[in-house]
Amino acid sequence: MAKGVRRCRVAMLAMGALLALPATAQDRQAVPVPLKVEVLRTSAGSLFSNVTLIEGEHDAVLVDPPFTMADAHRAVAMVLESGRHLSTIFVTHDHPDHFFSMEVIQDAFPDAKIVAHPVVVADIWRSLPFKVKRWSPMLGNNGPRHPSAPAPLASDTILIEGREIKVLGPMQGDHAHATALWVPSIGALIAGDLVFNQMHLWLGEHDAADVAAWRASLDRLAALDPGIVVAGHARPALANDASALAFSRAYLAAWPGLVAASKDSADLRARVHKAFPDAVDVLDDFILGNSAKVAKGEEPKWEE
Repeated sequence: MAKGVRRCRVAMLAMGALLALPATAQDRQAVPVPLKVEVLRTSAGSLFSNVTLIEGEHDAVLVDPPFTMADAHRAVAMVLESGRHLSTIFVTHDHPDHFFSMEVIQDAFPDAKIVAHPVVVADIWRSLPFKVKRWSPMLGNNGPRHPSAPAPLASDTILIEGREIKVLGPMQGDHAHATALWVPSIGALIAGDLVFNQMHLWLGEHDAADVAAWRASLDRLAALDPGIVVAGHARPALANDASALAFSRAYLAAWPGLVAASKDSADLRARVHKAFPDAVDVLDDFILGNSAKVAKGEEPKWEE
């Protein structure tokens, strides 16, 4: 009789173990694969801008098509190599180095939605004619053949496999209406041109009040305490981390004093180079050169 009871108990334990296995597998399947971030750092021709791919298990969101067609093809390759379905392309702001080549990516992934904050969309449509006039001669065949603007987002949230990506802004960055993306599930800030890393900040559209407003925007972003920070522009080979926020905050904190101490734009450039010796520029000192001239009143503020 005792042997029969033992056999019964063993059978019940074995049955329980078998029944538990499918539930465990289901539980594992119910846990979503964490999102991840892949970054393409573009060429000097695209001003070392960063193109970001936010990847789920099956889908992906791409942030900021680059300036040149050549770099856009590199971005297409990044998406293809990821094996993900590109559902959305997001444009952070109205500067051509962050959307000019989007036709290449749209042609490669025709069912992807190209979107931006409605204010950014309006900015792009307003400025697109003079952007094309200004930049097309320089870009030549590396520029857009069918320049256009994204569609306006209906909300401040983009979903990827059930996880939220929040649109932050518009707020002052290197453009008056800059936006960023916050991915709370992984603590990732895709900052657009609110943040630079070891590149001179574009201050060609700014007066003193705009610089102060940009500093306030960085305070807001730093309060998120992100673990991943993708700057809009970065010197090649740097990590995508909070060092970008620290650099941008230090640069903006120093800028007003350097402007005040300088007699002209050449003097200002020299002082900035001394203060930030590791920062790089592109297009023959385009960023710092023009920013310094605007700061010293030698040319009007840009209206890009």
